[in-house]
Amino acid sequence: MKLNLPVFDQLAGCKNVLIAGMGGGYDVFCGLPVYFELQQRGQNVHLANFSFTDVELLKDGLRLTDTLVGVTAGQNDPPFYFRELHLARWFKEKRGQAVPIWCFRKTGARPLLENYRVLVEHLSVGGILLIDGGVDSLMRGDEAQRGTLIEDAISLCAVNELCNVPTRLIGCVGFGAEDHITHAHVLENIAALTKEGSFLGACSLAPQMEAYQAYEEAVLYAQSQASQESSVINSSIVSAVRGEYGDYHLTEKTRGSRLWISPFMPIYWFFDLLVVARRNLFLPQLLHTDTFTQAWVAFADATRSIPRRTEEKIPLS
Repeated sequence: MKLNLPVFDQLAGCKNVLIAGMGGGYDVFCGLPVYFELQQRGQNVHLANFSFTDVELLKDGLRLTDTLVGVTAGQNDPPFYFRELHLARWFKEKRGQAVPIWCFRKTGARPLLENYRVLVEHLSVGGILLIDGGVDSLMRGDEAQRGTLIEDAISLCAVNELCNVPTRLIGCVGFGAEDHITHAHVLENIAALTKEGSFLGACSLAPQMEAYQAYEEAVLYAQSQASQESSVINSSIVSAVRGEYGDYHLTEKTRGSRLWISPFMPIYWFFDLLVVARRNLFLPQLLHTDTFTQAWVAFADATRSIPRRTEEKIPLS
């Protein structure tokens, strides 16, 4: 059983595709089912992540710039908060493959854009799919609750400027897994994107899919490593694909909180990145930031004067 990717036509003409986690952490894992599906269809696919690791301190790896490193399974650096290293080791140990995971240091938009340009040239990338574990990448800035969108917005800002890459898409998965986000406004944003022709379709993970099975194995492998926290979003996706529902907790990390695992969580939603970027109300203010702190301040300053929509619940009962 295959993942019925609605954006395969857009990506089919790209000799080399880059799938990049736009929010950091475990976001790159959310792109694995798409990675495996495209590989099965004969495409060259590469993985990257907006990393939370201090990549400039790494001694090993395939270094392209001070803040861009391809992490490999043979890395001797200590496995602190290092999701990418465990993913590279999973590929080597479980599949016998040497797959570098390209790590962008968590910076402002300007150095991230330069790093993307370097990597695009290095890999001859013709298409980029930014993957968001969750849906806060679709936030415009006027929602009642906006989630933790700043990392996603920095990635969106950088890739939006890559005019030499003809195909630039966003994929979101894990709807409902995030706290402090107005999901009714997410759906309203998706409706508006649909009117503008930016919504490119949806598909869902199922347990019978080989691509899903490999993804689940990789997630559970990484979460089982010493000193590594679990991913709430990926754990929620796995729980939903397994058929769990409601206040179910796959890991100890979420014990004591209330979850709502649902069949919405394994659904991928795909969008034209350029339209998502154009509709964003604060993205231009991020473009000339160098550090993550500068980007956060620019976001706070830009959104302070944006009127917020009234909090709204999804009217289902």
